[in-house]
Amino acid sequence: MRKITFSSLWAAFVIFVFLNIIFSSLLVIFIIYVIAYLGIAHDIKSPKALSTLFGVLLFSVMIASTISYFIGKHVFKPINNISQAMRNVSKGDFSVRLNYDGTVKELENMSDNFNAMVHELGNMEALRNDFVVTVSHEFKTPLAAIEGYGTILRNPALTIDEYQECLQKISESIKQLAQLSSSILMISNLENKEMITEKKYFRLDEQIRHAVLLLEPLWERKNLTLNIDLDHVTYYSNEELLMQVWINLINNAIKFTPKNGEINLLLKRTTQGIEITVSDTGVGIPQEIQKNIFDKFYKADRSGNTDGNGLGLALVKRIVDLSHGKIIVQSEPDAGSNFTVILPDSK
Repeated sequence: MRKITFSSLWAAFVIFVFLNIIFSSLLVIFIIYVIAYLGIAHDIKSPKALSTLFGVLLFSVMIASTISYFIGKHVFKPINNISQAMRNVSKGDFSVRLNYDGTVKELENMSDNFNAMVHELGNMEALRNDFVVTVSHEFKTPLAAIEGYGTILRNPALTIDEYQECLQKISESIKQLAQLSSSILMISNLENKEMITEKKYFRLDEQIRHAVLLLEPLWERKNLTLNIDLDHVTYYSNEELLMQVWINLINNAIKFTPKNGEINLLLKRTTQGIEITVSDTGVGIPQEIQKNIFDKFYKADRSGNTDGNGLGLALVKRIVDLSHGKIIVQSEPDAGSNFTVILPDSK
């Protein structure tokens, strides 16, 4: 089936307008002649009458030309511009913008919506490029460590202690790669989800206690004091996903709290829902970067003194969003941090 191009559509419209008005003019002339033939009007064949009729026909052609021009300018030309702009976007050009200055409200809305769409697509493309660069960097560091220590292991003069140290470093780098891969796969899967599935009833307070026990080697190593106040709460959700929330929040609290510090865990029912608070006496978070801490691969500490790949809080935020909850951060430098998760009550 042959496709109709925009130019042919425009030409067909112009011809249609011309023919329609000319036909109407000829119809008027025909009616006048019929009237004259029936004797209702006189002198219809006089030169003056004929010139008048010719003038009517010429005037009709001028009207047709004017209508075609304005309709083409205000309707078809902007549509052609939108079509061309969409063609550029399909080729990867997200800098294209439409500047519609006409009077048709629908076309103005279409242009504004197109510009908003292209702006979002440009942002997504920038985020995708940043994601690829960041992931490449995150993988490069442990891979370089594995390669470096693997090369050292080839040295036959290594002592047993040096040999064991190299193996430990390689093992740590492999563990880092595994955690990074697992986190990327999980957050990619969650970003494609619209709702949480595989829900069941479980004890939320027991789950948080279990997370504390899993992280016991970390907080014991720093001699941290944990103050735990958890109400008895049975909750209906995906148990595995929510476990990731508490593991990441408590692990962050441990990571950024100095030795002999304190971590407080609170679980209670409120009028807003189920409220879980993880607070610490750690280094705190400056106000200007708090808006970025839930971004993927964002690290407040760029010195490399703390472990992590910058995906933990991004996972937390996504899981809380899918749970139709919210997370609130209150923190100041050297005054600790307070993360409060509010989940809708499932009872």
